[in-house]
Amino acid sequence: MTELLQQILAWVSLHPGWSYSVIFLVAMAESLAIVGLIVPGVVIMFGIGALIASGAIAFWPAMGWAVVGAVAGDGLSFWLGRHYQERLSAIWPFSRYPESIHQGKRFFEKYGGKSVALGRFFGPIRAVIPLVAGMMGMTPLRFLFANVLSALAWAPLYLLPGMVFGASMELASEVAMRLVILLLLLLLILWLAYHITRGLFRRLHPHTSQWVQWLLNWGKAHPIMGEIANALADPNHPETRGLSILATLLLITSGLFILLLGLVPNGTHQGIDMTVLQALQSLRSPWADQLMVYFTRLADIGVIYPLTAGVLLLLLATGQRRTAGYWFAAGLFCLIASPLLKFGLQIARPEIVHHSTYSFSFPSGHTLWATVLYGFLSVLIARPLSDRWRWLPYTLAGLVIMAVALSRLYLGVHWLSDVAGSITLGLAWVSLLGLAYHRHAAQAANWRSLSLASIIILSIAFSVESSLHHQDKMAEYEPIHTVMPLAASAWWQGDTKEVPTYRGDLRDREDHPLNLQFAGSIHWLEAQLMNSGWQRKAAFFWTDGLRLLSPSQSLQELPILPQVHEGRYEALLLVKHLADDRRLVLRLWESGFQLDSKRPLWIGNVSEQQQQRLLGTLTFAETGPAFGQALGLLGEDLKQLDSNQWQKSGSLIQIREQP
Repeated sequence: MTELLQQILAWVSLHPGWSYSVIFLVAMAESLAIVGLIVPGVVIMFGIGALIASGAIAFWPAMGWAVVGAVAGDGLSFWLGRHYQERLSAIWPFSRYPESIHQGKRFFEKYGGKSVALGRFFGPIRAVIPLVAGMMGMTPLRFLFANVLSALAWAPLYLLPGMVFGASMELASEVAMRLVILLLLLLLILWLAYHITRGLFRRLHPHTSQWVQWLLNWGKAHPIMGEIANALADPNHPETRGLSILATLLLITSGLFILLLGLVPNGTHQGIDMTVLQALQSLRSPWADQLMVYFTRLADIGVIYPLTAGVLLLLLATGQRRTAGYWFAAGLFCLIASPLLKFGLQIARPEIVHHSTYSFSFPSGHTLWATVLYGFLSVLIARPLSDRWRWLPYTLAGLVIMAVALSRLYLGVHWLSDVAGSITLGLAWVSLLGLAYHRHAAQAANWRSLSLASIIILSIAFSVESSLHHQDKMAEYEPIHTVMPLAASAWWQGDTKEVPTYRGDLRDREDHPLNLQFAGSIHWLEAQLMNSGWQRKAAFFWTDGLRLLSPSQSLQELPILPQVHEGRYEALLLVKHLADDRRLVLRLWESGFQLDSKRPLWIGNVSEQQQQRLLGTLTFAETGPAFGQALGLLGEDLKQLDSNQWQKSGSLIQIREQP
């Protein structure tokens, strides 16, 4: 991927004229009648914005050609509509999309001339509104005015996300590319969860009455299973016994399903389970660890128990005893199902973090609790809402569930099959419980008070847990790191193929060599170098990020962004300011090796930083490519150190040629 990006940047730099031609054609095609429905203009404009941020394409020419292309595309569509009128409906390709044209007509009739400006920003009708405007007899002068104004707003709006992304990629290459990849993956998953949840609701909701009636008829025809069917669908039938039978059947079915898959005690996980685990572990970085621990906290006991108790007390206090009973049944199911299945199946967890001997993998308790409680809470809130807004609480619950599920996978405490099985089990229980609740509970909960109380309880519990136990949780989810012995003689002779020679940010990225190796105490090395003008640099804090928004600052005033090697920040970070607004930065990371099992080995590099400005509003210190030159300047300082101090400390240092 990196090589492909570099090739694209090189081609664009060599052929800027062709690049602007592509921008013009894409903008015109994206605005052209019907064609815009097929051409992925948004994606291409996003990529062009990223190239602008990288400096491969200039902003103003790119924006100018995008505006001209958009105006030309809309103008051609308007001319076609004005010239052919209603005959267009019988001409290919317009005949293939009659509904799009009808939808455009309804939009134009509702908003009139303003629809030309508004329609450019609405995906489903963007490609037909100019065509419809011509068909409906809009005057050319009025259309041209709306066309140009909307194009002037459209071009920067569509380029900006790509420009921001490109700028973030530039920053990411300095800090941790893994973090950007993970955030993109997270956004993709949450986007899919949003669209899937909303889409399923809109397609399934109109058929629920038919399914309930089918269930009642099926229950009458099958007396043995009638107890369950009536408990779910018959408002006059007691539901407690039927729901208890259903919960038991769900647990038995889940256990049998897992056993049939072969996930038995001492079994091995292969295929997609192992692939997903290894892929997510390869994306670990300290900032991402923090984010995922916050996500997983949404289903920690210290958060989920107060939420369960708080909602239960609210329902009882407002006299909604039957609804409170359903809420209690939701929590009780998780309380019983999770330990019962864990100890019954005893499936081993991934060996990524430390865990107790009696800690088992399936089901994922966090995922099950999140699915059932947040899912059923959305059922309670959604019931009194109109059909127009009922999808919203379901979608929000789906986003929370997916965030918790992804965090459990990322932190390496569960397999994909654990999380998928837990979501399936939880959704099955929420669906059955929700059906029974809708049929039996005559009084719906007050969605305003329930939503407000849930948000307040969740916020307080989350804040308290974060302040009291965040650092403990970070340590709990810290991956296991093993220290391997290495012979000092072999290391000194350079026979150390196991020691990495490049910073491990992403596979095949070999732009930051690790050409400095030190064996001994990094605190001793720090003290020695500080006598030669080097300074200790404080850890980067989020408030330092505000200084990146001031392009007028000098390089010396800019914070040093932390860098990630194999999921860890540098253990030692020193800086030395040079003349002419230059500075050197020394970084050392743990290598995972010890010389003769007594001296830890540290690996790193020294680099010269240069100031980089992005989009005229963002500036940061970028690591330059001249690692050898910077290493030579460090070597001069090392020569001045007292050799007796080296012998006393037992420390050793090697400067290696860039591989």
